[in-house]
This record gives sequence, structure tokens and C-alpha cells, in this order.
Amino acid sequence: MRKYSLRFIGMVFVLALCFSFSFSNLSRADACLPSCSSTDTRFLTFGGQDLDTFVFDTLSFGIGSPVGATTFQFGVFDGESGNLWDGGTNGGPLIFTLIADPLGDASGTFEVGTWTSDGVGGINNGIPMPDNAWFNAIVENVPEAQAASGNYLYLMVVTNVDTSGQDVNNFKFRVADGNTLFMFPSDQPFGYEASFRAETQPEFFMIRDLIYPNIDVGSPGCIPPTFCDFTDPACCLFGTTYDGVFDFYFLNNNPDRTFIDFWDGDYDFGPLQPDEGPPFIDTDDPNTPPGIPVFADAPNTNPQGSAGSIPPDDQPILTIFRRAPNINYELIDPNGVVYPNVNPSATNEWELFQLNTEEGCAPDICDIQVPNIPVGLWRLRVFGMDFANINFIRAFDRLLGVDDDNNPVPPLDPDLPPSVVPTFSEWGMVAVVLFLGIIGLYHLRRKKNADASSS
Repeated sequence: MRKYSLRFIGMVFVLALCFSFSFSNLSRADACLPSCSSTDTRFLTFGGQDLDTFVFDTLSFGIGSPVGATTFQFGVFDGESGNLWDGGTNGGPLIFTLIADPLGDASGTFEVGTWTSDGVGGINNGIPMPDNAWFNAIVENVPEAQAASGNYLYLMVVTNVDTSGQDVNNFKFRVADGNTLFMFPSDQPFGYEASFRAETQPEFFMIRDLIYPNIDVGSPGCIPPTFCDFTDPACCLFGTTYDGVFDFYFLNNNPDRTFIDFWDGDYDFGPLQPDEGPPFIDTDDPNTPPGIPVFADAPNTNPQGSAGSIPPDDQPILTIFRRAPNINYELIDPNGVVYPNVNPSATNEWELFQLNTEEGCAPDICDIQVPNIPVGLWRLRVFGMDFANINFIRAFDRLLGVDDDNNPVPPLDPDLPPSVVPTFSEWGMVAVVLFLGIIGLYHLRRKKNADASSS
């Protein structure tokens, strides 16, 4: 009898293990750019010709849907032009064009469909993208997008149709539930902004109260133009939800890379108030080539040099918009080594920040000589970025989407299927409970039989 009981228990144990685990993709979170939050003020940005900034009219995203999936979902936050988060009312519309890209290198040509921010034409004809909310679309995976790995890869090209005005169009982009997202590196840079823009006064106050949840407009220092420093604990604005920091993650998968070229543009690095410390003045960057870079928006670009910044990053007016310190950033390599840039670009200019393995390259060829360029995840952290100041980046490699906790989401590979890990399922919990119950009953029965034999 004991022999058969042990066999039965063993069989139950094996079944419990089988039902206890299911296999799923490593990441089942959303992937978003620049972030998933609808209230953190961080946006990707298109600006117009009359805005005194760089003007670019397209952005290219890579989207991955894992092998076995039949559909994927993408979303656009605040895709419309005007009202909350945007500047002006005549910008856009934006057109989102999805292209099958099985090689994952932006070489695809098969067009899957288009969506429009104003709902005029495209798959969402008659359904405009909303203000201050997510627009979501479900797309069926097509065989033209299937890579050798079995994953489905796409190129999403976002085009700003009208760049002629003084408008700012801010938006966020995401893919949902285990799909992946990145921005392609290219000769077309991207703009980003911490938005404090609104079309009406009630919308402006809505953003203000969101960013400054502790504000009391009747308190001293809270009536314009005498807003106190947001870093002062006694200030009514203390407790802001925006700290002036942007984080971006880039993936270097080239083991033969000997240098990294990172370009920052229109950072408005300029003087602080006279009583706020050193006069942070933009200086000539010796390793930035003279003239205007070939990828630049030439009509709106100043040659790099020792430039004044008008307006400066830490401008003396409207301190409610300011974030200390004067804008700067650092690149952090996969091993945690930090490479700071304490003097980035001034108004309407581009500056090169280069890490290079060439001996003696600094300062005329590179900014920092490094022993190697490690493969893996690189992080860009920007400090002191004021509100309503559009900054630009030309990246050296793919910019990765982040999940709800702002952790980077690795892209799907065109050649390798997604990694899987075992995860505990609900049926697994039921099986384990049953298994433990059977073990308990077995031991109770043995104890009962032993007690009967001893008596």
C-alpha cells in the first residue's frame, strides 16, 4: 500500500510542477517614449519655424511584437495640436505611418497603415486623437513584418505636416503589454521638452496645480512675478513633481566601436543671475567641427562657438519655470562610469560630446579619452532642464522605450526569438495547494494507522 501511495504522490508532484509554471516574455510592461506617465510633463516635441528653435518634421520609431502574437497595440498621448501641453493652435497635424520592417533597420517599404492626429483620413478617419489623453490602436501583425526570429518588426514614421508657424506639438508614444519600442538613430535628431504650455488660463492653472500640488496662491512668494525658488523648503511651491531631470537609455551593440559621438543642441547653456554663483557662460568647444553640422536645420542653426545665450537656461524671469542647476548632463556607461558634460550647447547651436579610445585625443579631437567603449546599456541623465525649453539630441545608437517605472525595455531581435523565463501561474498555485493537501492527508493517515497499530 505504501509503495502505491508514494507513486501517487510522486505523480502529483510532477503534475504540480508542470502546472505551476508558464512561460512568458521577459518584459510584459508597456514601453514608452519619453515616459509612460500622463502627468510628468515630459514630452517628445515638434516645433515650428517661428519659434526660434530647430525644426525637424519626422521621427522614426522601431516597434517589436513577439513571435506568436497576433496583434499589438500602440498609443499616442496628447496627439492633437493645441490646448493642454501644446503651444499654439495651428500646429500639425501629425501623421503616423506604420511600415513592415522585418530586418529591424528602417529599410522596410511595405506600408501597413496610417493614422492622423486630427482624424482626417487614415485608419482612424473621423476619430481624432484626444487632448491630454491616450489614443490607442490595435494592429494585426502581418507576414511582411515577420523577421527570421519569428518576431514582428515595424517602423513607425511620425510626420509633422505643418512646421511653418510658432506652434509646439508635444506628444508621447507607447506600445503595450510586452511589445518593444525604440527610436532609430539617424541624421534627424529629436526634440524633447518639459511642457508648461496651455492654450487657456484654466488649462495653465491645471498644469500649475499638477506640477505644484502644494501651491497656495494666497501665500507670500506665490504671486507672480515674485515666485520663490522651488528648492527652498519654505516656498509655497516646494514639493514640485518635476525636478528638472530627464533620463534616456541608449543601446550600444557594436563591440568594435572606438568612439561615441553624442550631439546636444539648443540647450541654452547661459548665465545665472549675478548673485547665484559663477557666470556659467558658453565657451568654444575645441573638438566640435567649425560651421554647421550636415544634419542640422541650417536656417535656424548658429555656428558653434563662444556664444551668449538669449534666453539663458536659468533665465531671470518667471522662476516658476526654472530648474536649477544650469543645464548639464552626463553619460553613464554600462559599467556605471560617469562622463559629465558641464558646458553643453548654447542657444541654436550644436555641440559634439565625444568619448574616444584614441590616445591623447582630448581636448582637440575628443572631450574625454576612455579605455574602451563597452557594449550594453548607456544612460543619458540631463540636469536642470527648465520648463518650456525645447532641447535636442542626435544619438549614437537606439534610444530605448521605458516601462512604467522608467526602466529601459530591451528591443526584440530580428534574428533571435525573445527570451523566456518561467513564471508562477494561477493553476500552479492551485496544483501546489492540492499537492500540499495530499501530503498532509497522507501523513495524517500514516499517523492514524501507526496509532491504531500501537494500540
